[in-house]
Amino acid sequence: MADPVDDAFENMRKAAAQRNGGKPPVARKTPPAKKATGAGYPGIRRRGIPSAMDGRRRRPLEVSNVGSLIGGEIRRRGWSQGIAGGWVYGNWDELVGEKIAQHTRVEMVKDKTVFITCDSTAWATNLRMMQRQILQAIAEKVGPNMIVELKIFGPKAPSWRKGPLHVKGRGPRDTYG
Repeated sequence: MADPVDDAFENMRKAAAQRNGGKPPVARKTPPAKKATGAGYPGIRRRGIPSAMDGRRRRPLEVSNVGSLIGGEIRRRGWSQGIAGGWVYGNWDELVGEKIAQHTRVEMVKDKTVFITCDSTAWATNLRMMQRQILQAIAEKVGPNMIVELKIFGPKAPSWRKGPLHVKGRGPRDTYG
């Protein structure tokens, strides 16, 4: 089976040979590069640093796999904290279990703190007692010292302020949580 690239190249060589009177084309060598001199002054040489096509300095790329390349870039740019918080936010039900995840919700991750809202005061109290185990599970998954604190809140009390006019007072006497 013939290779279409080889066939196309061979057809190009034949067409070029017909144009040159039967002689096949000869590959031309590139002329030697001129020596760099400083600002047009002969004899002054610049330090020769090889560069890539975009002008940046070439660096040898020694990577064993893509994961190590991405991991190094994450560390270099300081994204570890944000990625850890995103993982906790996205995998909360896997981290604490489905039963607890049904009654709790991660509101936000700020710095090294996760803010959690619970359905009831009882769930908030139970989660506060389990705080150490949850932090250990997070440390196992995302690494130590990425998330170091959980702020656990009960349900929010309803607002009794309705309309544009409001009279300040003591408000309702129930605790709501």
